Amino acid sequence: METRAVLEPIDWDVVIAGGTLGLLLGLGLRQKGYRVAVVERGRLQGRRQEWNISRSELQVLVNLELLTWGELASVTVTEYNPARIQFHPGQTWWVKDVLNWGVRPDLLLDLVKNKFIRQGGHIGEQQAVNSITIGSNGIAIQAGELNYQSRLLIDMMGHFSPLTRLARRGQIPDGVCLVVGGCAQGFPEHEYGDLLVTTTPIINSCQYFWEAFPAQDGRTTYLFTYVDAHPQRPSLTALCEAYLEHLPAYQGVDLGQLAWQRFLFGFFPSYRRSPLGSHWARILPVGDSSGMQSPLSFGGFGTLLRHLPRLMAGIDAVLREDTLDRQSLSELQPYQPNLSLTWLFQEVMRVPLGRDCPPNFVNEVLSTAFAVMAEAGDAVLKPFLQDVIQLPGLTQTLIGMMRKNPGLIAQVIGHVGMGSLLNWTGHYGMLVLYTWLAQNLPQSSLHSVQSRRFEQYYYGSGQDYPR
Repeated sequence: METRAVLEPIDWDVVIAGGTLGLLLGLGLRQKGYRVAVVERGRLQGRRQEWNISRSELQVLVNLELLTWGELASVTVTEYNPARIQFHPGQTWWVKDVLNWGVRPDLLLDLVKNKFIRQGGHIGEQQAVNSITIGSNGIAIQAGELNYQSRLLIDMMGHFSPLTRLARRGQIPDGVCLVVGGCAQGFPEHEYGDLLVTTTPIINSCQYFWEAFPAQDGRTTYLFTYVDAHPQRPSLTALCEAYLEHLPAYQGVDLGQLAWQRFLFGFFPSYRRSPLGSHWARILPVGDSSGMQSPLSFGGFGTLLRHLPRLMAGIDAVLREDTLDRQSLSELQPYQPNLSLTWLFQEVMRVPLGRDCPPNFVNEVLSTAFAVMAEAGDAVLKPFLQDVIQLPGLTQTLIGMMRKNPGLIAQVIGHVGMGSLLNWTGHYGMLVLYTWLAQNLPQSSLHSVQSRRFEQYYYGSGQDYPR
């Protein structure tokens, strides 16, 4: 609700709704001197199951002086190398230093929470956001039984944030990633992990993908698939049955040998219109609420770390300049062509219901693509594995696939349709433009509007990827 009323008093500069990852952003803003409150609908505690991340991605927390390497080491409970990529029934590739650090979310959250509180930050637990009123000089947030009056609200309530649902007006997701998994003891000893593995052709209009990581409590395995939102798609219960059915062959183990520590499941919606941008003054969606994650990914930790430097600088700028209108906030979640380009990749990996698709179509496409990327080397392969699309690597991969298997490209076009291909071509053209702008325009003075536009080109073309 927006009004012209003047709110008094304004007690906070920033209120962050959603604390699991919001605390990282909150700590950064508190260290810049802002009055920051973090509210969470339940208890602010992380789960025990590790988040897999790369050391190079964690470097941003050290660069921003939020955490030290010693502190990060204290919350990192597993480390492995190498990781496997394999598509049924073909070749295997190995890669090092990608998603090979296992960070315990509960330990990380406790560390950041204590540091945030010591530095004067406020945490409100069991405080679900009930109502919001936008005034002329601030925003009032009713959370639980308390009322917070702030200059800015940062929405980090996730995919199912009520603000996100309101902004999307009930839109059905364009794609869904279904995930089930578990952590168990009793697996054969393996020092490696699996980044992307298939062991079957298409089954029930689904291509099943596996991931596996060494864990503190055993070994974690995930089964996931990309689908549309059609009601006849499998339920999470059905996917769990498939997980238990195919796990023995995948890991070479009998289910009776396993001592289960926990099961995990979830579904992650994604939309073509992402990032969402800001739909109201004084409200900025960040993280999963904003849709800034890739439709290929079901983890928001790495995405937030990648964008944390520009978000902190941008939020600092709009607070100092008091430019908290809708347009200025939308510039902090701008169009990114490299993000939009990944939609075609998800469409390739999902099978429309009722479509007569060759059983190994998805496996053949991925095998061809990864063979080309592996031949090109880590400079092409590693960014893609971390959801970063760059023009040189993408172009090299497409040309290589056409040379290696020209008939396959025609199958891909038939699979996704001309409409999706034309849409993708437009984003590819914008990637060319953004890459040129990022490499040829001088970066303007820090925190200025021009600087935020430069960051749009810089991040939108994947130039931020650590080399």
